[in-house]
Parts: sequence; structure tokens; C-alpha cells
Amino acid sequence: MNNDQINLIRQFNRQYTNTLGLMNKQVFNTNLSFPEARVLMAISHETTPMNVSHQLNLDASYTSRVIKKLTNLKYVQKIQSTIDARSKNISLTESGKQLLSIIDSDSNDQIQNLISNLTKSQQKDLYKAFETINNILFKDDGE
Repeated sequence: MNNDQINLIRQFNRQYTNTLGLMNKQVFNTNLSFPEARVLMAISHETTPMNVSHQLNLDASYTSRVIKKLTNLKYVQKIQSTIDARSKNISLTESGKQLLSIIDSDSNDQIQNLISNLTKSQQKDLYKAFETINNILFKDDGE
């Protein structure tokens, strides 16, 4: 790829990051930053801090600090592992599940608003473009 092509991809990444508000201190109207919200989401699929860290490609100590914050906010609970007494399993509390549901709904609304001015044909083309990007870059990630 030449520099113009690389710059176009980087420009898209910057614009999309800004459009989604990923640089904001908080996600929507929550008390969570974007990385904290992503950890919350990962916990809905993973059962150990190490798995969350690996899934999100985050430093284990940073992940631990985020999980501690989410636990203090009563969004996450830690449970002693029945397999290894040295480790803990994690899961969302009812409050955590409710917050994640709100974040998911707000995220869906955000995307709907982003594409609402596009024609059906443009929406279809946009979806196909995202599908192509996902298939090329992330086909083995399963997310």
C-alpha cells in the first residue's frame, strides 16, 4: 500500500473515532470510559480477568484496575473459582447487566442516527463495506 492509501485508512479511523465519541471521557450518559465499557461488555462473555485481558488485548494490571472499579460500582461480582482456589471468576451483577443493556441500546441508536440520512441503497453498500472489512481483517476473531 502506498502512503495515500494508508493515510486514507488512518483518516477514516480518526473520523469514525470522533463520530462515535470514543475520545469522550464517558460513554453516553454513564460513569464509564470507553475502555471500562468494553471491559464490562467482555465480562458478559468471559469468566476470568485473564480471559477479559486477552480478549481485549489489554495489560493484565490495567484490566484488573478496571474490574476493581466495576466491582466497586456494583456492576461486576467476583466469585471464588471452584477449579482453582487461587483465582476468581467474574460476572455481571443485575446492575451491570442493566447498564450493558442501556449501552447496547444507545450504541444501536447511535448507528441508526449515523445512517438515517442515507438511502436504503447507501445503507446496503455501507453494510457490505463493513462486512468486507470484517471478513478481511477479523475473520478469525469471532466478534
